[in-house]
Amino acid sequence: MTKSPKFSVIIPVHNKLPHLERSVFSVLNQTNPNLELILVDDASTDGSSEKLLEFKDPRIKLLRRDTPGPGGYAARNLGIAHATNEWICFLDADDEWEPDVLETLTEITQKNPEVEILCWGWIKLRDGVKAIDPYSKKYNGEKLREFTLTDFFNGPQPMWTGGISMKRELIIKAGGFPEIGFKRGGDMDTWIRCLWHSKKSIRIIKPMTYYYLDSVNMITKAVDKDISYSFSDFVMQILHSTDDKQLIKAIRFFQNSHIYSILSEKVSKGKSIDYSTLLKMNASRHSLYFILKLHLKKVLVETKLLKSI
Repeated sequence: MTKSPKFSVIIPVHNKLPHLERSVFSVLNQTNPNLELILVDDASTDGSSEKLLEFKDPRIKLLRRDTPGPGGYAARNLGIAHATNEWICFLDADDEWEPDVLETLTEITQKNPEVEILCWGWIKLRDGVKAIDPYSKKYNGEKLREFTLTDFFNGPQPMWTGGISMKRELIIKAGGFPEIGFKRGGDMDTWIRCLWHSKKSIRIIKPMTYYYLDSVNMITKAVDKDISYSFSDFVMQILHSTDDKQLIKAIRFFQNSHIYSILSEKVSKGKSIDYSTLLKMNASRHSLYFILKLHLKKVLVETKLLKSI
């Protein structure tokens, strides 16, 4: 059995005052206390900066940035740069872990010494209503499931920021989080690059993170969906260089699904659609099919032949 791993948990904080105790204590109260908690104050202005100073624990390392960065990506990179342990974990400042997250990760890494990415399920909460993530639902009854980049593209989504741990050297090798070019979706871009380099990735089916959808200052509420990570230079490089037909098929499915998702959202909100931009990104016949299908729905709704999208 390998030695017990040590974890660095990174929480970026930008104006999350009402939720800080919940997130911070869910880490500090882990049944496996072998951790360091890196709190990155991303230029908060709501009293979060003062609140962070109240947490007294020798395992806490407090860092501060003078200018907030989109999505907390630069804050996470700063945390990674100051992390001293082999394994990195991420948690948003408004979410919460179950007490046995690190204990569970320790047990699995000791039995799978070659693993480089570990992720687990999550529960969405809104007004007290709970919903388990689709991946955990699909593989309910299983404990662990190894997955690849192809599986990631095919879905359902196995990875989410609040339910992931990986080797520090892996995320550094993958280039960390994108500090420019993304207001939203930069974490997905990062997971794609990390999975490409990972030797072994394991999904824990058990949900161990609570994802609160009614928190303050949520980026998902303030910024529209962005599919640019589906067509990043890295993804397109893989698409045009790999001979893996299953991976190519999975990437095309991933891209087209996101195009359709974005178009559906825009139509439902009455927003205009720039078809030319979408066609420049991916002019495959599948993309054209999805675009035309949605456009037909839009026309049918406007002519009252359909009641809704």
